[in-house]
Amino acid sequence: MSVAFLGPAQTFSHLVAKKRFPKRKLLPLPSIPEVVEYVRRHPLSSGIVPIENSSSGMIPETVDLLLDRSFSLCIREELALRVRLALLGRRGAKIKTLYSHAAPLYHCRNWIMQRFPEVQLRRVASTAEAARLASLEPASAALSTRDAAILYGLEVLEYPVADDTANLTQFFVLGHRPAGSGARETSLAVLLKEKVGSLCSFLEPFREEGLNLKRIVSHPVMGHPNTYFFFLSVQAPNTDPRFIQATEKAKKHTWEMRLLGSYPVRRPYSS
Repeated sequence: MSVAFLGPAQTFSHLVAKKRFPKRKLLPLPSIPEVVEYVRRHPLSSGIVPIENSSSGMIPETVDLLLDRSFSLCIREELALRVRLALLGRRGAKIKTLYSHAAPLYHCRNWIMQRFPEVQLRRVASTAEAARLASLEPASAALSTRDAAILYGLEVLEYPVADDTANLTQFFVLGHRPAGSGARETSLAVLLKEKVGSLCSFLEPFREEGLNLKRIVSHPVMGHPNTYFFFLSVQAPNTDPRFIQATEKAKKHTWEMRLLGSYPVRRPYSS
């Protein structure tokens, strides 16, 4: 039973996969769509994909896949990682180029301006790729994981970096079967009717039932201007009578409503 994750090795996705599934075979894949496709083709497998970062917001690629009508998997769990970044490089070398993924560069932007105002920033696909590239250039460094320093022969110059602001990344575990028990949250894909106030009318039943919406994200429907799917996460299991009542009322204002999963929310891990 393998677990696919957004690779390469020693990214934060890899770290959360190791913490949640320490005895499973872990498979790094180069993109979020490839993680989803792998799980789709392997019924006994699971996949871990990032959904939201507290600094840079929702992960559009994951939302796109969840809202696609061809999406046939279930959200089985929500995981979270308290991200603590490390500055990797060579001690004593002047840093001219700093590599990292877009989210760490955004999260650390004030720290970078204060510490390295003249450094050239290079956005790359992952924090592990940042460490790999920094290992090839003497005057470069990376914002990455401490494990990546070991993998690529770099030194940890500073840890943690910009730790005065919380940096939480949340992930979904995807699989073929719904979560068995312990659900605390439910995610939906919704296509609203094209009427004035349809979003307000749709949301009102959740307020009436005292349910909190943790996420609500709009996504345009290709080929239909001004028409939107919405991705929602409700802080209740789908068996909660309040959730059942709210969705029955809200359904009247939709063309389509799909259950993406009702699942446990694990306590955050620390990196």
